[in-house]
Amino acid sequence: MLYAFGTSIVEGHAAHESFVDDIARAHHMIYHKYAINGATMRVVPNEDPVINIVHQVEQAPKIVPDLIVFDGIANDAYASVTDDPKVLGSISTGFADELDTATYCGAFETVCRMLLTKYQGAHPLYITTHKTPARTLATQEKLHDVSLAICRKWSIPVVDLYTQSGFNAFIPAYQHDYSYDKVDADGHNRNAVGGTGTHPNADGYRLFYEPRITAALAAMC
Repeated sequence: MLYAFGTSIVEGHAAHESFVDDIARAHHMIYHKYAINGATMRVVPNEDPVINIVHQVEQAPKIVPDLIVFDGIANDAYASVTDDPKVLGSISTGFADELDTATYCGAFETVCRMLLTKYQGAHPLYITTHKTPARTLATQEKLHDVSLAICRKWSIPVVDLYTQSGFNAFIPAYQHDYSYDKVDADGHNRNAVGGTGTHPNADGYRLFYEPRITAALAAMC
């Protein structure tokens, strides 16, 4: 059984089809996606409805899956977060500290701690998503680096597609060919191209996401 938390990149955006569906079906896995389009890692004050990854994990069933994947960054990668220490937060020194979920670091650590305790014995895997021109490189870099540091602290393995996938949507051809914003005529992402670079289409997932994620999940089984 596989649980998936995070943003539209995990959920599958307009087509609701992502690497999660492809991998799970290919390997005959039971799976549940709790990711939501537009979800932040942070618990944003006065947000209604609640769309953050902390809430996704809190509300998911207590049944322990075998594997977990989650992402973040995309909807927090703004200068108002990365350039404000009160919003970015900092990595705590211990493992039982009180965490401020209104900050990126506090929320990310909260998610890590919940995944490891609520689903004790499961194998969580963090996915750093590809570079997208829909956000500044500086904000993505900062959240990427702090996210990896948090995963190291909590001993959560990472598939670093941001630096190792070869998928850089700042390159115009990659942005056009491997991302989409609107579904194709059949309501899928298979023939949809020309996006802003954030949401992979079927080829984007197949070429850049699925091989590395599949290998990482197989190594944990």
